[in-house]
Amino acid sequence: MLSDTERAILSRLSEFGEEIESSWDVPRGLSLPGLADSLGLVRSSLHKPLSRLEEEGLVFTRVAHVIGGGSRKRKVVHITSIGREKTSTFENISSIKSGKYFGQIPELSGIFGREIDKNNLNKLIIDGNSIFLSGLPGIGKTSLVRNLVPEIIDLGWTVRWATCYSNTDISEIALQWTEKKSLRDISALVTLCGKNKNLLIIDELQEVHSRHIEGIGKLLTDLQDSKASVLVIVRSPNPFSNLDGFSEYRLLGLDENDAKNLLPKEIDQEKASEIVTALGGHPLALNLWSPESELPAEVEAVQNFVESNVISKLTEDALSTLDELSLSPIPLEENEIFDSDGIGELDDSAILRWFQRKSEPHHLIRNVRRSLWSETERKDMHKKAANFWSEIDGNKALWIETYHKINSNDFEKNTLIDKISNISKENSATAALLIEDAIKFEDDEIFRFKAVDIAFERAEYEIIENHLSMIEDSPQKMLRTARLLRINGDINSASELENSCLSLLSAAEKIRFKISMLVRKFDDRISRKINNSLAKEILMEIYNLDFQDLSDTDRFTAELAINLLKNSIALEISDMTLASQSRSELETILSHNEEHLLMLDLRARLAISNTPELLNLTLESVHSFIEDCSDELKKISMIHSALEVTKPDFPDWLLETHEKLFQVPLREDLAAYRRMSAQCWYWRGVINQSNRLSYWQEAIHRFRAAECNQAANELLEKLTKSI
Repeated sequence: MLSDTERAILSRLSEFGEEIESSWDVPRGLSLPGLADSLGLVRSSLHKPLSRLEEEGLVFTRVAHVIGGGSRKRKVVHITSIGREKTSTFENISSIKSGKYFGQIPELSGIFGREIDKNNLNKLIIDGNSIFLSGLPGIGKTSLVRNLVPEIIDLGWTVRWATCYSNTDISEIALQWTEKKSLRDISALVTLCGKNKNLLIIDELQEVHSRHIEGIGKLLTDLQDSKASVLVIVRSPNPFSNLDGFSEYRLLGLDENDAKNLLPKEIDQEKASEIVTALGGHPLALNLWSPESELPAEVEAVQNFVESNVISKLTEDALSTLDELSLSPIPLEENEIFDSDGIGELDDSAILRWFQRKSEPHHLIRNVRRSLWSETERKDMHKKAANFWSEIDGNKALWIETYHKINSNDFEKNTLIDKISNISKENSATAALLIEDAIKFEDDEIFRFKAVDIAFERAEYEIIENHLSMIEDSPQKMLRTARLLRINGDINSASELENSCLSLLSAAEKIRFKISMLVRKFDDRISRKINNSLAKEILMEIYNLDFQDLSDTDRFTAELAINLLKNSIALEISDMTLASQSRSELETILSHNEEHLLMLDLRARLAISNTPELLNLTLESVHSFIEDCSDELKKISMIHSALEVTKPDFPDWLLETHEKLFQVPLREDLAAYRRMSAQCWYWRGVINQSNRLSYWQEAIHRFRAAECNQAANELLEKLTKSI
């Protein structure tokens, strides 16, 4: 007769295929630490059950390399064919088998003594409540909720799980909840996800940087009016402890009888009671305890136990690896750790928590370790880490390098701005928190302006106002203030302020600014033909531009932009003379860029394709261009042009191509991309009527962020009429 632990071991091992029994690299789940984690047991409690199973021929052990667990070989366990036959008679309860879920839901692990808590939380969720699940680090909050997920899904619910790190913002939560190109507008996200029988989970809320926490607070507030249940997992103290509409459910330590199940069976009951009492039934602390540990005094805090009985007993290699992981803003893979020799020891000591191949210390241990560093030690470690990451290519490496550079307080201002600008192209949330951290170390105007520009990209207007109030008056401040006025709808004041500072700009700056305003004016509308009066107004302003004092390089750039704008206007108002003239100018300027010239010709063909046969031929060429195009902006522009001429009978290939645009977000640091992104969400709402409300809310948000108030207002009116 097998014990419960033995049955659980066999069930877990049976999830791995026979093909890895002779493999050199094996998953961590087959190692003793991985097996113990998945079952919610301490390592030492597995020794006897595994020995018995091996004696009966149900499992066998060997030495192999564990993926992500260090370079040395480790003991791993496999189930035998006899063991597989045995498990076929068990009831399988291990993983999510049906239902709908989104996000990287953590691996299921066994828990003890939480039935009352599970039942209480289950009822609160089903009743539609919004809950903060709080408690000490390591108390088992995430494991408890993970064990609730299958029960919720079995009831026909959709579970959406988001895990937070320092750079998590609304957009990142949306990406995890929807697994698609992320929404940035809170109302759009609430509309899309805040539906009946949806459980929205936010884990590790306390990890969010102060730069983004207010936005998440607004999201939680707005979710109060939705039909979804919301469960926020947060370590005490809760930054939103007084948020209206949320109840707090505090998870405490295990009671004595349940806590004893986490300790090896051979420990006598009296000693087990002493250990449980001393550690307050704290599951992680009990997992960290070993027979070699000193029995802590009853008044000793869990943190002190971690320091004296866990960290103090690590080797130098393990401490070095622990320091690096504790310093990092995100979990790391083994090959991303420059001092990884101790990762195996940390894993064997139950110090790490894993996210597939990535790991980080349990936050209780990380926080204790951080508290032991002096300020000098901390800065030196950040400096060492920055040097290491500076040798690695890629966006992730650039982020982590810059994070360490700032926290070492050893950076050159202009170089740092360049790095943050590059980061912002891919992830404005990360760029935003980095510039805020830099300001804490050095409150410089150049950093404030960068913070303002990133906030413009992210449509965070209160943050813009705050930073502008800390900057001395200058033309650069006036132009940014005008942008803010325009976004807020005060067009006249914005124009007056812009005109007042134009005389303070250089000739090149003045022309660049005027052209950008003309392009924005042309783009400030939802998809349709431009009206003749607006076209005439823009063309008149173009003809009044003065290029006399520009350098050859600046004149070349200006003429390119102006002729592209004239060509677009000409095609929309069917002025073929102007279209031909601007096309000739562009052919001279873009003689080296065949792709751009082909795009211009295809747009012209779309404009004059006045029969179904001619349109179909043109669309075939457009389809080929889109598939081969290397420039994302050109590709999207061509897709939108094709959507315009084919609505409402869109070809299937065009719909599929447009949907693929949302797999990778567009850059947010350039106005042209922000306007194009708004158009993407507009068209998505045209195509997907069931989600039109959410998608058009997002489009309106992005139009305003791109300073296209006219387009935003038009779409808002259109949306209101469609509801």
